[in-house]
Amino acid sequence: MQSRRLQFLGAALAGLLLTSVGEAAATPRVPAEWEPQAAVWMQWPGRYETALRPAFADIIRAVQRYENVHLLTGTEKEQRAAADFLAKRGVTTANITWHQVAVDNAWMRDNGPIYLTDGETVWVQNWAFTGWDGTTGAEYRQDNKVPNQVAGLLGLNVVDLTDYVLEKGNLEVNGSGIGMLNWDCQDQRNPGLSRSEHERILKEALGLTEIIWSYGHHPDDLTTGHIDGSARFINATTVAIADTQDQPELRLAEDLQAAGFNVEWYPGDVNWLVGDGYIVAMSELDTAADRDLKQHLQRYFPGRQVHLVDAWSIADGGGGIHCVTNDQPQL
Repeated sequence: MQSRRLQFLGAALAGLLLTSVGEAAATPRVPAEWEPQAAVWMQWPGRYETALRPAFADIIRAVQRYENVHLLTGTEKEQRAAADFLAKRGVTTANITWHQVAVDNAWMRDNGPIYLTDGETVWVQNWAFTGWDGTTGAEYRQDNKVPNQVAGLLGLNVVDLTDYVLEKGNLEVNGSGIGMLNWDCQDQRNPGLSRSEHERILKEALGLTEIIWSYGHHPDDLTTGHIDGSARFINATTVAIADTQDQPELRLAEDLQAAGFNVEWYPGDVNWLVGDGYIVAMSELDTAADRDLKQHLQRYFPGRQVHLVDAWSIADGGGGIHCVTNDQPQL
């Protein structure tokens, strides 16, 4: 099985070396989140995730001021109900595009597309999504099709890498060839591969030259330690780490500093969304604490407006703002 997996991925990755006209292409890369964006995509919470809807409304209200929001619902009836819910929460119709695409869950960061570019062309990668490997008991077959659906809506080519599981919530990039992932998650999702084999797959597919691994995760973390819950690149050479003082974060800080990166300790939830001209982050629902968070974020991302929203319902569901959004770079 392991040999077949590597052979499959090797054939798929070979396709990344050619453009649509068969000419040699530049090394592909995943754009950093702070680079120019075209839109943010979200999957509207279904009947089992209704508690998330008020937080979704607040996120959408913030994002639509700056860029387009694409919302996926399974049916026209679900779309009408979602639009009515948003209207009652004061969300306007500005910069919202609806798509009737069947989904299982509301966590589009993990099952959605990963975008790559060679500087001239943008395309989508579709990696396997297995519903967090059954840790939640959720259905995922429709979610697993979403990257192809989004690519079709945007007219983009797709590279199929579905013989390897990669949830985008466990991928942080600095846009310059450095990636950061949690080892526990990748090892659990793709058992039997050595670290060097994981790194070969990820480096070749994502255009990475270096991977920094975080080790360890909280036993109650249903994502098995997604990196976007503990550490985020805020520029090419600096990482913000959640100031939990837990051993995995402390070890990651040491490893990053040893590799020459700057480390910032953030006194809140690092599962924020960076967009064109804005940040949407989790509020602590406390005036003094939020003032402190805002000062940190303004320093990390100068020139961007900071929006702190009550996303505790999303946190209660096992994630954060970043987990339910999927940013699309400029095409």
